[in-house]
Amino acid sequence: MNKLIITSATTGSVHIPTMSEYLPITPEQIIEDTVKACEAGAAIAHIHVRDPKNGKPSPDPNLFRQVLSGIKKRCNIILLPTTGGGINMTIAEKLIPIKQLKPEMCSFDPAPFNLGIFQVAGRYEKFKYDWEKEYMNFWKTTTFAPTFELDLEFARTFMEIDTKPEFEIYEIGHVSYIKWLMDEGLVKLPPHVQFVMGGMVGWMLPSVKHLVQLHQEAVDVLGEGKFTWSVAGGGRWQIPLAAAAMAMGAPNIRVGLEDSLYAGKGKMAKSSADQVRMAVNIAKEMGLEPASPDEAREILGVKGIDKVGF
Repeated sequence: MNKLIITSATTGSVHIPTMSEYLPITPEQIIEDTVKACEAGAAIAHIHVRDPKNGKPSPDPNLFRQVLSGIKKRCNIILLPTTGGGINMTIAEKLIPIKQLKPEMCSFDPAPFNLGIFQVAGRYEKFKYDWEKEYMNFWKTTTFAPTFELDLEFARTFMEIDTKPEFEIYEIGHVSYIKWLMDEGLVKLPPHVQFVMGGMVGWMLPSVKHLVQLHQEAVDVLGEGKFTWSVAGGGRWQIPLAAAAMAMGAPNIRVGLEDSLYAGKGKMAKSSADQVRMAVNIAKEMGLEPASPDEAREILGVKGIDKVGF
């Protein structure tokens, strides 16, 4: 198969507005960035939303509806909203946008992990908004720690509304969470797995060696050919890990302003489309063509844009 699915992660919840004037904040900016990424060759868009007044990551279901509906009106890209939610939200609150909007796909963090972005706060003397420094330092005392019972609730919800989860995997041991949920009959087969690697404190160091190890663990635990997979590399590792994944035969890679603010050394990306174009160029040198959204739907086995709730 010579098709490569490219995911564009538009804005995320890691980068703060102080870091880049190009980071999409308002619904209109998020919609525009995503449409440009689709036109550049992205087949999937991973969506977070932000408070349009100050750029703070937000769990507001009305903002999600506005953004997803706005994108759908302009292109047929697969929309994959986050289920990460906001600070101190309950699981019920995190699931509200997913239950209401019934997207084709969504992210799913089934295992505990730390988000060590507090290091970044020390790089800046001044911040654009008052919330930014406190937000970055908040992660010194907070861990993403879903319980097994909560994982079951998430998985049951996704099955009920026929939304395909993208399992976010940060460590080798996290693969076993997918196998457990498969054994419980709560995963539509084949599962879709994304290996997330970046420079966060406490994470596996981003490297081809560790990417190979993660992939091999998935093969050993889930079975050869029994899953589809992607890789999301953070910061300066975004494009190198994407290229490595292409060489390994990955059906899917991820770029976008959520993961990196640059489009080459020292060059700020003006949109996620800049990074999508870089990925497309590398793919073509490897004899790969970017999959269209409909081709990605067929490869991943998702329900179709006509069956969403927005």
